[in-house]
Amino acid sequence: MKTASPVHIALFALTILFALSGCADSDPQDDFDDPDAGAADVPDATPEHDVDADISPDPEVPDIGSDVEDDIGDAEVESDVEPDVDEGPIIIDDETHPASAPTLIEPGSDGFLLRGTVLAPDEVLDPGEVLVDGELIVCVDVDCTAEAEAGDFAIVETEGVISPGLIDAHNHLPYNFLPPWFPNPETTFNNRYEWADEAAYREHIAPYGDNRNRGTHYCPAAKWGELRSLVHATTTIQGQSFQQRCVDWGVRNADHYHGLQHNHMRTTIASPRDITDDQADNYIESFEAENNPTTRLAVHMAEGHSGSGVEDEFDSFAGRDPRENRHAGVSLLEHGTALLIHAIPLTTPQLEEVYLTNSRIVWSPSSNFQLYGEGVTAPIEEMLEWNITTALGPDWTISGAFDMLQEMRVAKGYGLAEDIEALTPERIWRMATIDGAEAVGLEEFIGRIEPGYHADLAIFGRYGDDPYRAVLDSRSEDVELVLIDGDAYFGDQALDDAARNDYCDSFDACGKSKFLCAKEGPGADDRGDERVDDIRAQLIDILEGRDDAPPEEQYDRADDLLDLVICGL
Repeated sequence: MKTASPVHIALFALTILFALSGCADSDPQDDFDDPDAGAADVPDATPEHDVDADISPDPEVPDIGSDVEDDIGDAEVESDVEPDVDEGPIIIDDETHPASAPTLIEPGSDGFLLRGTVLAPDEVLDPGEVLVDGELIVCVDVDCTAEAEAGDFAIVETEGVISPGLIDAHNHLPYNFLPPWFPNPETTFNNRYEWADEAAYREHIAPYGDNRNRGTHYCPAAKWGELRSLVHATTTIQGQSFQQRCVDWGVRNADHYHGLQHNHMRTTIASPRDITDDQADNYIESFEAENNPTTRLAVHMAEGHSGSGVEDEFDSFAGRDPRENRHAGVSLLEHGTALLIHAIPLTTPQLEEVYLTNSRIVWSPSSNFQLYGEGVTAPIEEMLEWNITTALGPDWTISGAFDMLQEMRVAKGYGLAEDIEALTPERIWRMATIDGAEAVGLEEFIGRIEPGYHADLAIFGRYGDDPYRAVLDSRSEDVELVLIDGDAYFGDQALDDAARNDYCDSFDACGKSKFLCAKEGPGADDRGDERVDDIRAQLIDILEGRDDAPPEEQYDRADDLLDLVICGL
């Protein structure tokens, strides 16, 4: 039993608000398989399929099924909606302030010339310019006008900070239209297998979870998850596990649809202790493939307290499991492909092995605190001392922050509370950009403002002595413009003409008028023809279906929920 932290209290207050308004609960879906893996009623799973693994408990740790993956083929499925939560109380050093509104100096058809404070990989250009020609960044300098003279570029005076788009390295995206789940503010769990088996949790996620393999639920939920990400400056996510064409759009999916190279990632939600000899051989064969090798294996690893059995998962994954048919002597770390999600109780020798094998870790502090207790999270200070590539990911709205910006603020607050000097705003920004790209295996294409990189950019309308702090302090209303491959998907209404997209919708970001683009274009059909209100209406139907209130009250509550998760409390 732990005392609630400030982040716990803020998130619990939001849950109470949801409860008082009568909003229906819902179920989380992972970027990998299903966070419920570990519950007693999951079917057998085989490699390359998006299904939960069977659980045959070990005396100490649930032995969760086999290699569960999110590659599910192309069956037609519908997507999800996500709720947004805003920060817990955070102590900050240098103040930041809202900037003046951005100005579209002149429209253009070839790309963008952006002026502002530029967060380049190794320096801050203040003032600086970024020239985007088509899909790519072609100039990053204090003055790019000479290069711009050769084309017809929209010139934008941002008055704010120009950053790479944020990279969410771990989320269960389709669950993110559901509110947080706090069965008891004083209750925490020993490991992920405990809460996944709670009846109250399963009831909470039922509106989505009972139908997550159906297109009618998956597609609106997943698409809403991407829209929520866009309005918080996130351009790439790991966690859109189902390979369904309805999400081959918008935010890059590190798992499947990213448009940058072959699908290089495999994912599993099952316990690492369940990987058999044959499955380990299958992984290694994919790591060593001559064509289109697997370069990342994302695995939930050691999520929970030391002493609850999860600490054995790392050694099992590393080939030191003495049980029969558990790939003893065959380490799945040796190829440098491992992306370890959570990794809470790792020891110093294990962290050294992570470093020496060039493995990576995704840190999810907000979800860790909520599920396992105040201060219970990965050993971030030691991870940074080892210089292990560390990315950030909120996990999902069921137990974590509602978006990457909030997760960055939680990380900053934890660093201040624990006096971790390395957790500066700049280091946290790197976790969400440069290091995030490395973690998901797309570092050659995104995560940097550098010539030749894809133009996945976010402009933040705040300023201050520390531009990295300005990013952390931002909310959806502060996000002036979001580009993916040089195309605008979200931004201030004043920049709508620069988006050159006739299929964007007006959007109220917490009282500030924005545009948000969901429809794919003039030739779009089926789900590509959906606009923001179409996706929202499907989610409201899903939420209403779990409520005994009269239809008018159901709609009001569901509608309020979708608004609230964008702006938070």
